[in-house]
Parts: sequence; structure tokens; C-alpha cells
Amino acid sequence: MAQWLTAEDADIEDVLAYLWTDAPVEEPKVLGIYLGAAKAACIAYAPELPEGTEGIPDEWVLAQAMQARNAYNAGGAPVGGGDASGGAYGIATYPLDWHVKQLLRPQRAVGGIF
Repeated sequence: MAQWLTAEDADIEDVLAYLWTDAPVEEPKVLGIYLGAAKAACIAYAPELPEGTEGIPDEWVLAQAMQARNAYNAGGAPVGGGDASGGAYGIATYPLDWHVKQLLRPQRAVGGIF
């Protein structure tokens, strides 16, 4: 079982090198804000773990990193420059995209339709 990511983790740069390559690791306070907000969003959506469980599933750590990255990227997305070409619009991210939700609460396959 894993632990939630924090900006104070000794190996945070190594971990995020794989999960969030453009993370603001040079600004620990900024990184901490994004990781903390992502953790709160993940906890709000994830199911409760059985009592006495130590740590969290590895998938939740990945979900936290993905959610932090999504929130960080949403803050830098262009909002439009007034031109009609549509070239100034970025990709919108949502509070928890389906990838993050699937990591926190995997949907089970349902049998085929006959």
C-alpha cells in the first residue's frame, strides 16, 4: 500500500518525473497546493477503505498525480483571444476526468448484450 504524495517527500522529483513531467517541483509551495487539492478531490470521490487498512492503493497515488496535473494544466489554458479562428482555445479539463475516476472507483464489466 502507498501513501499520498506531498511536496515534502524526499523522492518527489523522481516520482513525478514519471507521473507529471512538468510539475512545478522547483516551487514546493505551489506543488503542495496542487497535490493537496488533488488529494482532497480524490478522497471525496474514492470509496472508503476497509477499517484498519494501512496506506492507500497504488492506483490512488496515480490518480492524485493525474488530478494535480489536470488542475495545473487547466490554470494555464488559454481562454480565447477574441479571434474567430478558434486557435486560442485549449483543451478543457473537468474536476475529475474519467481516467482519474476509473483509478479511484473502477467500473466492472457487465456481461454482453445478446
